[in-house]
Amino acid sequence: MKKLLTNKLFMAVFASDMLSSFGDVMYYLALMAYVLQLPDAKLGISIVGLSEALPYLTGFIMGYWADKTVHKVKTIIQTLLFRVGLYVIVGIIIGFQPSLWVVVVVAFLNVLSDLAGQYEDGLYTPLSLRIVSNEDRADSFAFRQTARSLFSIGFQTLGAVLVTVFSFRSLAFVNAATFGVCACFMVFLAPSLDALVKERPILVDQKKETHVIKDLWCNMVIAAKECIKYPDISKCLVVAPFLNALFTVISLLVAALISQDKSMLVVNPVTTLALLSTFSIAGTILGGFLAMTVFRETRLLFLVKLITLMTPFIFISLLLHFIYGLYCSLVLTTIISGMINPKLNAIIMNTLPEERLAMIGSGIGTYVQFGAVLSRLLVSGLVVLVPLDWISMLFMGLSVLLIAYVYKNRQLAPVSSPQDVV
Repeated sequence: MKKLLTNKLFMAVFASDMLSSFGDVMYYLALMAYVLQLPDAKLGISIVGLSEALPYLTGFIMGYWADKTVHKVKTIIQTLLFRVGLYVIVGIIIGFQPSLWVVVVVAFLNVLSDLAGQYEDGLYTPLSLRIVSNEDRADSFAFRQTARSLFSIGFQTLGAVLVTVFSFRSLAFVNAATFGVCACFMVFLAPSLDALVKERPILVDQKKETHVIKDLWCNMVIAAKECIKYPDISKCLVVAPFLNALFTVISLLVAALISQDKSMLVVNPVTTLALLSTFSIAGTILGGFLAMTVFRETRLLFLVKLITLMTPFIFISLLLHFIYGLYCSLVLTTIISGMINPKLNAIIMNTLPEERLAMIGSGIGTYVQFGAVLSRLLVSGLVVLVPLDWISMLFMGLSVLLIAYVYKNRQLAPVSSPQDVV
């Protein structure tokens, strides 16, 4: 932990990342407030929601292009300047009378900005291997996760205040300015980053491909084979989408249940649902802290087994309509999840081939999100067709099957990679 805090380059890049995250949070709140002024606010919200969801499907592609890019640092600066230009355009357009065409254009520009952000993250991936040592990798992910969760609470509050004080045009320009400051940060840090790259050159596959789609598919196959080679990673990649699918429906089920059973209310419906987010964030923060301290040497697969054992208690609480049991189960599972994420990310970064790291990392993120998307669609349909307790029983059954899968092979082959790092 102390090594990370004294790593000036790591902390400077982290500060730049947090600044751009604040701009994103503020812009999203401003855009939603703008949409609510439309006569047909529901359609506007749908457009914004779609624009926020689309980038989840493009991470693999942007990671692929990031891996193919030779001049990482220079391109990161160019990407940030591109996002500055996008939000300057947004600032000009959003000053017009609120209308649907403005929302469509701004949402499209938002998609472009998110794609640029994904590309930028992919460009930074191999640089991070040189900024932080392998033995500190898990701690760096845990620190970023914990700090990001803490800052997000403040960002939401500050963003909400700024939205009520400034005009939408001013907020768009402020967002552009945050990316401008980040670009200046990177210009200042460029000599140090270039020195690291010169000392340890980045591996880049510069082979020219005439059939991009075919090459993407080939890279997907290679990425899958690379992940399957390591038991820790392959086991997590089976479990993660299912856990994501189970966790993402909790708020939907609680919202439906409190409409039928008032005994589940804590003060009022808004407070009941807000506490779900609060406990989830608190659990993630505590989990990240524990991953850096008490559980620093704990093996990843032990935590995976532990979280699968905890998951059924969430749905048992829903079946019993016991809201406080649900809160307790949720806190415990998110604490364990907060410990798993940095350890898994560290194994991926330390193990998989550098020349495909951005693509594989982004692809894993996209893959894991599919479970959440499918489960939300499933529950959205089931809530109008079957009793809610049946849905809770269905997901409890799935969580039990997940336990059976995780425990079916009690002795796993050792990982031929830096597993001992975590």
